[in-house]
Amino acid sequence: MLTYHIVAFKCHKLYVILSVQEDSEKTGKVTSAGMYFLHFQVYRMDSTMNALAMAKDPDAAFFKRLEGLQPCEVSELKAGTHIFAVYGDNFFKTAAYTIEAVCAKSYEHTTEKLKEIEAQILRKRNELRQFETEYRKALARFQEVTNRYSQEKQSVDDLLKQRDSIYASFTVSRTVSNLSNGSTSTSRVLGDDSKGESPSEDGSSEGKDKSAKKKWFNLNVKGSDKKL
Repeated sequence: MLTYHIVAFKCHKLYVILSVQEDSEKTGKVTSAGMYFLHFQVYRMDSTMNALAMAKDPDAAFFKRLEGLQPCEVSELKAGTHIFAVYGDNFFKTAAYTIEAVCAKSYEHTTEKLKEIEAQILRKRNELRQFETEYRKALARFQEVTNRYSQEKQSVDDLLKQRDSIYASFTVSRTVSNLSNGSTSTSRVLGDDSKGESPSEDGSSEGKDKSAKKKWFNLNVKGSDKKL
């Protein structure tokens, strides 16, 4: 038997009515279901709600964990005849079960602890609802700044790459320009030297003028020596 249900009927003189029904839950290796006929509200934990929350959003499973705490129907077990029964969803296999009745009066201390702990859980559930709102806002802000960090990092990398590229192209063009200017000036110097030396070798008019000036200078010097 995979799951089963425990039901309670109230018996009257002319009819029988269903008063309470509880579904079973598997806890470890044991599947159990319980009914509580107490004078205060008790709760049962529905684990399927948390499983659905985990499937949709794993981060939200923590916040929805206490949402499965659902109130049980408050029933009072009055004097009279009551019928308890068990039925299951699997009709192809036989199953053994045990129905146990426990008097709450003998567990007064335990019932007080139950009331206290479930009250704490309810308060904690309300706190988690408020904290979830704060968490969602902080998470959204974190994702925002994380995305901006990635964008800013990419922007800085791009700017530095552009700067390095510009410097690299400037250095290459400057080196090529210096090399071309150096070869031109060298050719000009060589050309000027060849032109300056050629007239003296050929005996041109410029060479004659220079020799005449030298002779004239020597003559003046000699004349001045004679006067002294």
